[in-house]
Amino acid sequence: MFEHFKGEEVFVKKVLDYLDQVQYKQRLILTQFLDPYHQSIVKSVIGHQDEVQVLENGGFIHSESQRIIIAPYFYEIEKEDFEIVVCKIIYAKNFEKLTHRDILGALMSLGIKRELFGDIVEKDKDFYLAVDRHIYEYLKDHLSMIKRSKVKFVEWDEEIEVKNDYLVKSFIVSSFRLDKIISSFYKISRQKAAEFIRAGHVKVNHKPVEQINYLCNNKDIISFKKHGRVMFVDCNKQTRSDNYVVEGYFYK
Repeated sequence: MFEHFKGEEVFVKKVLDYLDQVQYKQRLILTQFLDPYHQSIVKSVIGHQDEVQVLENGGFIHSESQRIIIAPYFYEIEKEDFEIVVCKIIYAKNFEKLTHRDILGALMSLGIKRELFGDIVEKDKDFYLAVDRHIYEYLKDHLSMIKRSKVKFVEWDEEIEVKNDYLVKSFIVSSFRLDKIISSFYKISRQKAAEFIRAGHVKVNHKPVEQINYLCNNKDIISFKKHGRVMFVDCNKQTRSDNYVVEGYFYK
């Protein structure tokens, strides 16, 4: 199991401890917000257990970041058990346009750990945030300004579906190697792309990848530190010179 999740041994041990507490002490375990990769580790480690239930919730429909409950099968789990508050960020949109990055930066600057809040969702020019219930009051009291805009947070009860907006661009590449994809998509040299990858600045499907010859698969999500995220799409087309036609769905 540890060989299968190299680099994640500490997290795997934590999940095994969770499983032990659920099976032998009949406890309910609630994780912090996890990215899809760590969610998949939890489900893989626990596997199918007749006496254990594994449920997830991120506050939004189709949330990317989610909290997971691991509990004995006879527990009746309610939405409130996930201890998530979804709040709307109120600010003067006529004077300042905030971005996802602005909000994320403000939360991190306040000292709020990334695992304590989930997705930041934009809908109809408004922003919504899923946050651990225990830090919601702290957030309201201490974050009153983002960039030059005064902000306030109010709880939001209506369900919101996460829908990503993309800027789609087409590319011609000679292979699906990660260094070549990064080089083409972000218009940097292959040498620079290789340096960034080896330095740990690139994730594929939320997992750090430091191998420059990693082969990308259709619909892989590539995260490039300080450059954003893009979905790699194989168009199943080749040019006369046997290069590949691919698309990058860049997250807005």
